[in-house]
Amino acid sequence: MSIKQIHYNIDNINKENALFNLIVGEKSNGKSYQVKHKEGVLHYMENRPDTLDKDQLLMDAKKGYRFILLRRWGEDISNLWIEQYFQDVDVFKITDGKYNCITQWRKVLYFSNYSAETFKTTRGEKIGYVMALSTEQHMSGASFLDVDRIIFEEFVERGSYIPNEPDKLMIFYSTIDRKRGTTKLYMVGNSISKVCPYFSAWGLDGIFRTIKQGEIRTKIIETENTSVKLAVEFCGKSGGKSVTIGSASAMIDGGAWQTTPQPKLPKSKNEYYSLFTFGFFYKGFKFLCDILQDKIKKDNVCFFIYPYFKEFNEKTIVFSDIIKTSPYWQTDIYNMINIPNDRLKKILYTFRECNIFYSDDLCRNGFQTMYKFYDKEMKING
Repeated sequence: MSIKQIHYNIDNINKENALFNLIVGEKSNGKSYQVKHKEGVLHYMENRPDTLDKDQLLMDAKKGYRFILLRRWGEDISNLWIEQYFQDVDVFKITDGKYNCITQWRKVLYFSNYSAETFKTTRGEKIGYVMALSTEQHMSGASFLDVDRIIFEEFVERGSYIPNEPDKLMIFYSTIDRKRGTTKLYMVGNSISKVCPYFSAWGLDGIFRTIKQGEIRTKIIETENTSVKLAVEFCGKSGGKSVTIGSASAMIDGGAWQTTPQPKLPKSKNEYYSLFTFGFFYKGFKFLCDILQDKIKKDNVCFFIYPYFKEFNEKTIVFSDIIKTSPYWQTDIYNMINIPNDRLKKILYTFRECNIFYSDDLCRNGFQTMYKFYDKEMKING
């Protein structure tokens, strides 16, 4: 029996008329196509001047009708990636046969014509720009009043984010928008990790803990001078079939958050004494960790980690990338400073992968994205 595939439709989130739009879901469900097609190329075609006269262009540029395709790193925006990204856009049909492809030259996007006979490409209309967020500081002072759409692709990362990335994105956004309040931001990502700095920086952790597939949630973020509406969509399952196996298949096929199976506590938590509880606070993400002792085999001590969403008690020891003068605020779990508890220090020295358990698979994936304790172990053991 064939399974009907349902492609993503951006019209649903657009009904919320939010300035910032976060779209997360399974791979290859059509979300990128919808955003670049409707909010990129078609938006340009529907709003561009009827004439391409230079004076008219300069006059209408202030209205904004072009778009920026944004990626995190400079190496993400190669010519090959750009060409592949727009390959499924029917430029010939959209432009009534005037152009047949989209190309990049000096980080500017153009409608173009490729000749199969001469293997040459001729640039035509300028439709937008392609940029890397990592180079946002070089954009300060530039004018992009012809832009009113930003498409940030793959904003959810498996590996490293730019330090203070949400702030950098907002600085970049302000450079483009210039206090017009008309530039819509579309952030598109696969459901590969709930540990994302944007979720915590914008207070979306609660939404991403409870949102179900197919739902759209909105939030009003109050600022000093105004308020900003933000919409979050966790795309519904698209159906269809793909040939994938392994731990990533649930995300690829159905949009479930990507996890890898992790060992759970060998016994019920009730069969352990809780000796001590401390916290982790890195990159804006919080976790608590219980030091557990087996009630029967008292030599067996392990660590149990789970997410935490409240403020830490002032007497809780917290390991963090934030520096504070309090002795309870530490930076290195293997080298505690000004804590006169030799037994605790001795136990924490055993904080190793083989001795750590997590509340669930998502917790482990998130914790290891946030806190790279492997490097610390290698320095000690090496």
